[in-house]
Amino acid sequence: MRSIECDIVVVGAGPAGSLAARIAAENGASTILLEEHPKVGYPIYCAEGLSLGGLKDAGVDPKPPVVCQEITKARVFAPNRDFVELTSTDWKGYTLNREVFDSLLAEMAVEAGADLLTSTKATDLLKEDGTAVGVKAVSGEETLEISAKVVIGADGHASIIRRKAGLGEWFPDVVTCAQYRLGGLELEEPGVNEFYLGRAVSPGGYAWVFPKSAEVANVGLGVRKIHTESPIKYLKRFVANDPRFKDAEIQLVNGGICPVSGVLEKVVSDGLMLTGDSAGQLIPATGAGIHSGLESGKIAGEVAAKAVEEGNVSAERLSVYEERFDSYWGERIRDSRKVVEMLDKFSDENLNILAKVMTNEDVLNLANGTSVARTLTRIVARSPKGIINLMSAYLKQ
Repeated sequence: MRSIECDIVVVGAGPAGSLAARIAAENGASTILLEEHPKVGYPIYCAEGLSLGGLKDAGVDPKPPVVCQEITKARVFAPNRDFVELTSTDWKGYTLNREVFDSLLAEMAVEAGADLLTSTKATDLLKEDGTAVGVKAVSGEETLEISAKVVIGADGHASIIRRKAGLGEWFPDVVTCAQYRLGGLELEEPGVNEFYLGRAVSPGGYAWVFPKSAEVANVGLGVRKIHTESPIKYLKRFVANDPRFKDAEIQLVNGGICPVSGVLEKVVSDGLMLTGDSAGQLIPATGAGIHSGLESGKIAGEVAAKAVEEGNVSAERLSVYEERFDSYWGERIRDSRKVVEMLDKFSDENLNILAKVMTNEDVLNLANGTSVARTLTRIVARSPKGIINLMSAYLKQ
């Protein structure tokens, strides 16, 4: 067994982990970043969509090869295929090459002074008197014992760090996703993202078409709770029913799990912090987690480094991270979760009616968890009685 010492060890080199490692190193902490796979960014589990704001917050320019397609609008389709078109003068999005994006973030962490260890999987959490003091890991045939003043778990929904810390075995609600990368397409509007609702298409979730160019698109869907078949079966049916994909080439089959029950009640303990998917820090209505994970990682890295410098890594000191993240993202995530629970009560017929009374701004607010109560009040004012009744429980909260 080889022993290594550092101030901060970050487990997982996804966006949240790489940002945490970079910011910690920039703040003077000796930092080790662990990645279980041989190469950062692989395998890809993501639909690869991110706003310009998210790229800016990551410190990354929206240029190829990091991005491959600019997105200027979106369409949200009701079960009957009526749609609401989403446009905004102050929003721009991109489809990423996620493997390039993640790799760049890890490189930026290394440039800031962090040590990146790939093909290195954390297997256990080291504790002394209940305080996290490092991790055990395996790298090939070698076992490592990495001593650290703070452990940051950025190791995804199945986080070994979260489970070993006793902060949660699993989440109350998750979306299970399946996705194809389809090639050989002739998309007329590659700058448009598409979202499809309906229990026949994707029960409890939605299907998406995220173009990477006019010839290539990520086409996938997520299901939860009420589905009766596996997500890949729903996806095969969705693709088969769209004539644009009739002669498409399947370039990649992937999938993943998105926790959509909201942020865990507790994401810090003595000497330990969780960030990104491991903490449930995704927007429940969309399953989007890159931007919130980036911001979470930045805050976690800064708070951890300062706590180490002060010689106080107690849960109370590290909870500043929870408070700062919650001040903006917390309310959005909680309100978005309430929207999910409200929409669970809607039949496909209800969704068809809702699409007729919702505006561009309404959809954006509900999807992103912003101004939700005010938005629903406006929708109620123009809705039939049946829809009002379905929304009433939320408005009374």
